This record gives sequence, structure tokens and C-alpha cells, in this order.
Amino acid sequence: MDIKKISALKNFSAEGPAKTAASKGIHARATVWCLKVGQEIHPHDHDGDHIWYIESGEGWYLNDKGEYKVEAGEIIFAPEGEPHGIRAATDLVFISVSAGPNP
Repeated sequence: MDIKKISALKNFSAEGPAKTAASKGIHARATVWCLKVGQEIHPHDHDGDHIWYIESGEGWYLNDKGEYKVEAGEIIFAPEGEPHGIRAATDLVFISVSAGPNP
């Protein structure tokens, strides 16, 4: 078991999106991502499903079909192989839970 406070894992950076590992197991990992206004994680794809929970802020979820407005309290499911990215409209914090073997 591993219990952490999201507030203790927030780490904004002027250099670009910042991530902090929260927990990691054999089949999944949880990461806290912090983006300042205008910062972006370009759409990309890789092995494993992803679940993103928007903890605070607003932005745009990006995939190969378009851009979708997202805000605090929403959850996004990106199946394996689907390009996924995000751009912050305000300071944005989201939790990423990634399934699949960990390197």
C-alpha cells in the first residue's frame, strides 16, 4: 500500500510540464503532472492504457481526432495506442494512471 497527498507532489516548472512519480507497481504507475498556462504535452502514444484525472485547472485534451475542453473533476480514458496529449488553459494538475509493464 502507498498513500500520498497530491498537494505534496505538485511541482510546477517554468521550463515545461513537470511530472512527479507518485507510485509504481509491476502493472501500473501513477504520476502527478503540473502544467503552467500554455504548456503542452504533445500528443504521443505508447503501450498501455492511460487514465487521466484532472485534479485542478482547465485545458484541452489532444488526440488524433481533435481537441476537447477538459476541467477539474473530469476523467479521461486513452486506450493503448491512442495518441494523447494536453495543453493547459490555466495552471493545470492531472493524475496519470498508466497500465502496462514498468521499465
